[in-house]
Amino acid sequence: MTSDPDHPALEALRARLQDEEAAYADVLAAIDRLSAFPLPAEAAPEIQERLQRLNGLWPAPERPSGGGLGGALRRRAWDAVGPALEKQATFNAALVQLLNAYLEQTADLHARLRELAGALVRYAQRVQPVVDARGRVATALATTRSELLLEAFDRRLESMARRLDALAGGGPPSAPEAGNAGGAAGLDPR
Repeated sequence: MTSDPDHPALEALRARLQDEEAAYADVLAAIDRLSAFPLPAEAAPEIQERLQRLNGLWPAPERPSGGGLGGALRRRAWDAVGPALEKQATFNAALVQLLNAYLEQTADLHARLRELAGALVRYAQRVQPVVDARGRVATALATTRSELLLEAFDRRLESMARRLDALAGGGPPSAPEAGNAGGAAGLDPR
């Protein structure tokens, strides 16, 4: 590739970079928007009120007391329906306990989902700076390597130029520099 800032290949890369950055910004905004959801307990505080009411309503009423013919009749009627009412009270208690446990687990799950969404947003916010930093390091390393290669080629060319001058002038060629034993053309410097 060329170092010309207006080269068509660079323009295509710049356009692709802009497209990718716009897509990344869209995804980050969507994740951020989706992670800001209210928990059910926050969105509907009446859930706790209803749960407390349900917890208070599940027990069966007491066996009637009282004297006289009416009291005896009520107790006799109670004794007839009492087993069904006890069974219903047991069912109600089990249902309320199940609902309490389920709501507790659901609240924990929703809290974990919010934490996960927040962690995902924080991660996504860190991805681009990390990639940018890696790109800057890679660019700096590539520049450094290029400079080292250019310096090595420059030394090699200078050495070859001295040898060529020595051969053209009829004098002995100069000794090769360290690291260039044998020279670039494979000439024996002796």
